[in-house]
Amino acid sequence: MTALEEARARFEAGEYREARDAAVAELAARPEDVELLRLAGKAGVEVGAEDAVEQLRKVTELRPDDAAGWSDLGDALATEGRDEEAAEAFRKTLELKPDDELALTHLGHAAHASGKEGDAVAYLSQAAEGTAGASTAAISLVDMYRTLGQYDEALAAARKVADAEPGDVAAALDVADLSLTVGELDEAAKAFQRVRDIEDLPDHEVHALHGMIAVEVQRENWRRALDLANEALALDRHGRTSDVCAFLEAQLGEGEREEAPPRREEIDAALSTSQTDHRRLHGEDRRLEVGDLGG
Repeated sequence: MTALEEARARFEAGEYREARDAAVAELAARPEDVELLRLAGKAGVEVGAEDAVEQLRKVTELRPDDAAGWSDLGDALATEGRDEEAAEAFRKTLELKPDDELALTHLGHAAHASGKEGDAVAYLSQAAEGTAGASTAAISLVDMYRTLGQYDEALAAARKVADAEPGDVAAALDVADLSLTVGELDEAAKAFQRVRDIEDLPDHEVHALHGMIAVEVQRENWRRALDLANEALALDRHGRTSDVCAFLEAQLGEGEREEAPPRREEIDAALSTSQTDHRRLHGEDRRLEVGDLGG
């Protein structure tokens, strides 16, 4: 196995420090080998090496028409928080490869951070069109539309992700939450049931039930809402459903209360907070926040 092959194998195995060490050692004899520089730089980004940007910049100097090299450089610069330089590298990437997802996604977030909302949506829409399923671009587009308050557009984008990834809880949750937001209650009910069916943790199932309750509250179907609330209460270790039950019992004239039940606006707010928490639980590991790429 050659030094280059060893470095590549280490990198593909996730052994970034070893990959970088192997590439750097061979660069002593072959300082302008583009593939060694590329591997050393990309592995260096993963381990926080100070010379990673320098190595990847040299790749672009040696191969100025290599779109992947400019994309790698943009990624390295963005990792260091050098956002203007990263944007320049990604724009160069797009000159050479107009459908590069990473470049389009980064520039979309950068445009949003600069207040250029039309450009942000255009970049992310183009990136999402060229990908399938729960890609970074598709997820970012849903989040971008939600951030802009364009909920119908967010829902349409979320449906595409959910259709491509039927087992993805976060995708189903996006459809459920956005359907409720725009008043598509039948779709919201089905989507929250889907979320509940594919959830694998009881604590998370409570959030799904809260979504289903929110739908029935909007319909003023108090009996169905209370039945769901009692199911949630049986799973709820943190007491988040007690006030919901008290409110619903009051609507039905049931239960014994010494204190006034919670108001409708309090219950709506509590159920909404539960959905926000649910999205956060599923979003932390797979979603890019708007600021992550835009600086």
